[in-house]
Amino acid sequence: MEPTFLKVTASEEIACPYAALALQDPPDGTRTPSSHSHSTATGDHSSASSPPTSHHTPPQCPIIFTQEIDPRLLRASLDDRVAYLTDFLGFTSADSDIITKAAPFVNDIIPAMVDDMYAKLFEFDVTKKVFMTRNQGFDGPLPARLEDLTLDSPQIKFRKVFMKSWARRVLTADYASGKTWAYMDKVGIMHTGASPFKHQRTMGIKPLNVPYRDCALTLGWIQSILQSALLRVPDAQLSMADKIAALTAINKVGVAFLVGAD
Repeated sequence: MEPTFLKVTASEEIACPYAALALQDPPDGTRTPSSHSHSTATGDHSSASSPPTSHHTPPQCPIIFTQEIDPRLLRASLDDRVAYLTDFLGFTSADSDIITKAAPFVNDIIPAMVDDMYAKLFEFDVTKKVFMTRNQGFDGPLPARLEDLTLDSPQIKFRKVFMKSWARRVLTADYASGKTWAYMDKVGIMHTGASPFKHQRTMGIKPLNVPYRDCALTLGWIQSILQSALLRVPDAQLSMADKIAALTAINKVGVAFLVGAD
């Protein structure tokens, strides 16, 4: 059955319960004079220099509501985890809509972006050595030494196909569907040294174990590429307001992915 926890609608503004009190007379019957209460019409300016006889400070609006979050549920329940992160980030249907609207303008850069991303990861041994581990679904040869691993190695070509598919899915997904978040969650978890896929555990395939640091750096690099691409779109095709909204929404999705990888 399709999960029903994702009803991404814009949050309504919550009014401060003390707002009306500021307009009421204070309990002692006195009211701090305003500039409009001065008797300027009659020429009497004496009240302007006289201090008010009583001060009344209306109650301040405190934090209205603090949600209680069970950390155990955040790890054990996808429903609770997604509800928490979408609420925290303020991810709504408007974010989903603007990502869909902006996607066609950056779709063509995805192949080059993925190629450049792997070239960046190959610049450092700590990020390159991750690819010495066999990828799920890849049964081709693996090099025995890190220096023999190249951007043209069979497994890297295999991974690029997946990465391009993932990038396009992020930009075209239905974020009102629980299936989308389940997929994003599994992709995040599979980088943590745990296997979210039953068949992977059954076959004894060793999962990836990528440091959270490197996941964050890689996503930050990807977002900078998408940001540059979107900002170069002519305003006649995509307004600046839509560009800003799209970048904000994509950033929220990136953070959501990192939560799954935590």
